[in-house]
Amino acid sequence: MKKVPLLIHVTVLLLFSGCSFFDTKINRETIFDRTVSIPKKAIQKIPYFPPLCNEISRFKKGFTNIKDNGKLYYEEEGQGTPIVLINGGPGGTHNVFHPYFSRIKNEARIIYYDQRGTGRSSKDETYKTYTLKQAVDDLETLRKSLKIDRWALLGWSYGGLLAQLYALKYPYHCSALILVAADPGIPANSKPEREKGFISQKELDAMEKILEKGHKGELNLPQSIYNYNLSGNWKRKRYYKPTQEESVRRALYGWSPAPGFRETILSETKNINLKNNFDDFKIPTLIIEGKWELMWWDTNRINVMQKNHPNAQIEVFEKSGHGVFADEPKDFFATLKKFLNKLNNIKAK
Repeated sequence: MKKVPLLIHVTVLLLFSGCSFFDTKINRETIFDRTVSIPKKAIQKIPYFPPLCNEISRFKKGFTNIKDNGKLYYEEEGQGTPIVLINGGPGGTHNVFHPYFSRIKNEARIIYYDQRGTGRSSKDETYKTYTLKQAVDDLETLRKSLKIDRWALLGWSYGGLLAQLYALKYPYHCSALILVAADPGIPANSKPEREKGFISQKELDAMEKILEKGHKGELNLPQSIYNYNLSGNWKRKRYYKPTQEESVRRALYGWSPAPGFRETILSETKNINLKNNFDDFKIPTLIIEGKWELMWWDTNRINVMQKNHPNAQIEVFEKSGHGVFADEPKDFFATLKKFLNKLNNIKAK
């Protein structure tokens, strides 16, 4: 039997072992360490890692036609309950869900996609089709093109707002609603002040300088994202400090809004209020929150989510921030699998 070089063996294990790397019990830095480790100068040369969706051959990839001669890029893997993953931002791409969600490929048919105006999907130079209504209808077009009768919607962050809007407009095609650190769609009474206990003024100043360099063109978008997170912004997103590989992939592939997309969508979200819209909502709903959410946390956030979704199951993860599926992947996906299995049992009756 031919021996496999150790480096190749380890790489293959990381890619195909269902992400067991992220379960390894190692002493990782957390937001509670309050470590300040700002690079002395902005890093121009970012280490390279290829996108995971190009490395793993089991993904089915394609484009589906949408309104106004546009196209949505999508990927599929797995089998079982169809579940579409709706990314945050607005401006993020499907890449942030890799490699984590491959864990449920035996329980679910996972659909990843880039929203119009992001990633590999169509851009609109007029900005006219960058609306929440169009984003919801694009999702419905994707469902039809994939010949799916009903699917579960998992919305993370801003994607949680889209998931809720879709479920309200197309309830007959929604088998479940899963909201992960989601935008509640309800105007906040307070600003997210919690980060002040974890992010120092020195880090805030360093992040501001990175933004200035980006605006001046001294750093391109991936360089800006990479240095911004290294300077302390990662604490807004995670409980555990991301590995270098996670940080690189986030910078290179996780954020790609077209010009005008983010600003146009954000201006519209300010006028949304979903309060009391789910009082009689019968579709199975799972709400997942990180206890140490810093992105838009206020002390009453979990109560707000629970009150607006009175029939929902709510799970709070003790060692997670905004990116729950990355901070506590083992427990997150155990919870998600249990919910999907329960959903399948309901359908079988």
